[in-house]
Amino acid sequence: MKIKNKILIFLITIISLLLAYFAFIFFSFNPKGDPFESRYSKTMLDRNNEILSIFLNKDEQWHLKNTANLSDKLKIATLTFEDKNFYSHLGFDPIALIRSLYINIKYKRKVGGSTISMQTIKLLQKNKRTYFNKIKEIILSLRLESLYSKDEILEMYLNNAPYGGNIVGVSAASLMYFNKSTENLTWAESALLAVLPNAPGLIHLKKNNDILIQKRNKLLQKLRDKQYIDDDNLKLSMSEKLPTIKRDRNLASHLALRFPQQSIIISTIDKNIQIILEERLKSYHKKLLNLGINNLAGMIIDTQTSEVLGYAGSQDFFDIEGFGQIDGIIAKRSPGSILKPLLYALAIDDGLIAPQSKLVDAPTFFSNFKPQNASKKYYGLISARESLIKSLNIPFVGLLQDYGYDKFFFKLKDILGFSDNNFERYGLSLILGTKELSIEDIARIYVGLGNYGEFGNIYYTKDSTKNPKKRLLSKGSAYLTLDAMRYLERMGLENRFINKKIFSWKTGTSYGRKDAWAAGTSPKYTIVVWSGNFSGESNPNLFGLNITGELLFNILNDLGDVGGEFDKPNDLKEITLDSPSGYRYNEEYKHIKSFKAIYPKMAKPLRYSPFLHNVFINKDKKEVNSLDVDFINAEEITKIVLPLSLLEYYKEQNIEIKKQTKSLQILYPKNHLSIILTKDFEGENELIVRIANINNGNVWWYLNKDYIGMDNKTTKTLRLKAGFYTLSVINDNGDSDSVNFTISK
Repeated sequence: MKIKNKILIFLITIISLLLAYFAFIFFSFNPKGDPFESRYSKTMLDRNNEILSIFLNKDEQWHLKNTANLSDKLKIATLTFEDKNFYSHLGFDPIALIRSLYINIKYKRKVGGSTISMQTIKLLQKNKRTYFNKIKEIILSLRLESLYSKDEILEMYLNNAPYGGNIVGVSAASLMYFNKSTENLTWAESALLAVLPNAPGLIHLKKNNDILIQKRNKLLQKLRDKQYIDDDNLKLSMSEKLPTIKRDRNLASHLALRFPQQSIIISTIDKNIQIILEERLKSYHKKLLNLGINNLAGMIIDTQTSEVLGYAGSQDFFDIEGFGQIDGIIAKRSPGSILKPLLYALAIDDGLIAPQSKLVDAPTFFSNFKPQNASKKYYGLISARESLIKSLNIPFVGLLQDYGYDKFFFKLKDILGFSDNNFERYGLSLILGTKELSIEDIARIYVGLGNYGEFGNIYYTKDSTKNPKKRLLSKGSAYLTLDAMRYLERMGLENRFINKKIFSWKTGTSYGRKDAWAAGTSPKYTIVVWSGNFSGESNPNLFGLNITGELLFNILNDLGDVGGEFDKPNDLKEITLDSPSGYRYNEEYKHIKSFKAIYPKMAKPLRYSPFLHNVFINKDKKEVNSLDVDFINAEEITKIVLPLSLLEYYKEQNIEIKKQTKSLQILYPKNHLSIILTKDFEGENELIVRIANINNGNVWWYLNKDYIGMDNKTTKTLRLKAGFYTLSVINDNGDSDSVNFTISK
């Protein structure tokens, strides 16, 4: 008997070698990597390998590639049921095949004799059940064994075996049936998944349950007989009920669709944070629907790593009627005032302001641009810090004019990398949101602020190559900006959130109220949220402060600890500022008080005050110059000289002001301005001229040196044809002003 067995083994070995030879010669089977790769469903995992999103593959199947560790229980159950000699055969089991052939012929009953390697080939080639295909599978199984390890083949089989309905692969089955990964399966669950590929049609919510339980329990008894489990485990396992399909809805679906070529995406998303973000946007959306606001979007980023933790492109991906499948994260929209903190920090580094420096906040023309504060309220002279906290438009337009809108444009380009070079298209309105940006763009800016002025990319996948960050702000200016942003007025939110969350944030509302933004950063999280309508409709209820600001703090409240406050960097020094206007103190100032303030070491020296000037006065307190006879006895003093546009505003508001040397100025049009105006029926343009007439005296008007009238008003309407003009005014004190401008067709 022993001699016959040896002869049989020898013959089987020879046959195997011959079959292997034919496999190499006659069959083309030399895949690279996983030969099933193109069949898997697109799957996105979170940073901890938790499944976020699954999409049907081209065959309308839930077909997942397993990324977790296969449990020993699943391996043992599968091999015990399917292929007990898997680790010892060369790819096929001759004895099992002979036994299968004998039963098929004698009893007319189909009994499988395929090994797991042969079944893998069958799954790959989708062969029908014929004797020729069986031979082909035997040959190709040898080739498969030469290309892959046993563990790789076993995982390949489990990744592609059918588990009932349109569920393919053990990972999909484990998720759909048990809502868990393959590394956490029980013995009963492992036994069920082992028997299912043998008869995947048995899983049904209403039929065949008894047959399936019998097959599972029979395998469990065999596992007990082989001493893999004891009697107690057997009893508990056999008492487990069959599962029902428990698939959760997709999370972060918008992000998954940004990677169309990848079947497995290991994202930076934190599943728990993603759930918080999606649930908060979905619930808040119900409130906004009553206001006619249909869409929301937002993202949460780890400030330190720049990795995205939460990504919601809309209020609900499955809200088809509400355009929920539009990805609002990448949509370009007007950001309103959301860029003001960046300009504030850049202006500090450029030596234009310290936080305490006073800026003008009064109705002002900038060439032909006349911005207004959203509240229609003006503060006259107000510190840069308070201007940021109150989000005042006019001080920041003036600050952008001083900094240079072209320079600010290219700083933005340096941060965001857009292709646009046409800075003149936006002009000074750039700071009020005329250049459209995305949530992703705003997130990069605010992550950079949260990293003390170091800007770079934000990252969505764990395998992303992280590029070096670029320092565009000093640490000191970034810190001073973040510190001011902590105190942004929260309008109705004080009682709920004040002192509970330290967060540096800013809101923005676009012109026409089409977009409402809120963005902010802490040492732990950076958050950007947007509300509006994807259709582009305006809505009078859209305000960044009370609509999107409330959403921002709701999310913050859900997140728990946000990392405390930013540490003060060592990039700060103490400087002396003048008390009246908050600029660098000049030793030549006479009788002007000063105070100390912190300022970045790496910033340019802060400029002297544009409002303080040294003048000489005689004994009658009148200003004199070196040509006056009293000049030798004159006293030098420091005087505050305010812009006439501000003084005109004070006069209109009945605010008492001290008389200044100059009392007359043309506010609009500005010198060298080119104006295109709408023509009337006679082909003429109507231009409204505005002047500052501080003393309310009589003003004589001249156009191209021709006298055109006298009055004491601050506006005058001129009807002009196209051409070049010189406008001059003079008052009864002898003060005068003149501008040149052009009316274009």
